Amino acid sequence: MSESLTGDPQRLVELRAKIDAIDESVHRLLMQRATVIDTLIEVKGTARNGAAFRPGREASMMHELVARHGGHLPVTAVEHLWREIISTFTALQAPFSVHATPMEGDLMAAVDTARFYFGFSVPLLMEATAQDVVATIEAGGDKLGILPLEGLYPWWQGLRKAQIVCRLPFIEAENRPAGRPAVVIAPPLADPVSPEITCYRVDGLSAMAPVSEGLTILSQAPYGTGLFSALVATREGVDAITARLSHGLDIAPVGGYAPTIPYPNGVQTASTPSAKL
Repeated sequence: MSESLTGDPQRLVELRAKIDAIDESVHRLLMQRATVIDTLIEVKGTARNGAAFRPGREASMMHELVARHGGHLPVTAVEHLWREIISTFTALQAPFSVHATPMEGDLMAAVDTARFYFGFSVPLLMEATAQDVVATIEAGGDKLGILPLEGLYPWWQGLRKAQIVCRLPFIEAENRPAGRPAVVIAPPLADPVSPEITCYRVDGLSAMAPVSEGLTILSQAPYGTGLFSALVATREGVDAITARLSHGLDIAPVGGYAPTIPYPNGVQTASTPSAKL
């Protein structure tokens, strides 16, 4: 803090009054947003399962957040606040729960990821395994599942009605909080939107899928005797998979997601030291 501020008590009082006024404005705007949500519920209703989930719209909102962000405030801090707002207001439209499983045996990593992206207003239920998360979401209802892109079991083989709807983290950055790679699955959405990136389950590989241009191997694991299953993402469609891997594979779409957002240059993560105010 500069000498001019430390030696000017009146200026400090003025600045703190500004902060208080901004805080009050933020609170009033949040309450105003809640009244709009009430009207939204009256207009469109949310009786259908998945009626409140809008992964495409949420991805667009995160892109807009990053595009307009600036200054010393860590963008990941704003991301978390925004995710808390989105999840809370979504739950006001249609209550839902989030189901997760330890990430590579790390329970707290799973809890941190769930709470960072879906806040503290939404119930969080921990399942023993990734298969249990898939089974829970497959059973239907307003639920979301968080599944790690790590581990030795091909949980994506259990996806039938449930679909991948987004990839985490939304914002790609080194050493960011809640940065473990994961995807979110949901039951069929009321108003689905075609994702930019489509995910496919690929079974019957005789070896681990090679890295190939145009394909992203999100995760893969052995199953059966000498066979492998892969979770693959591509913008190009199923023909790209058969062309780059091999024919005779069992391939099925399992959802998709919007592209993750590259971290903008010069904007700090929450773990980056910032200037003291």
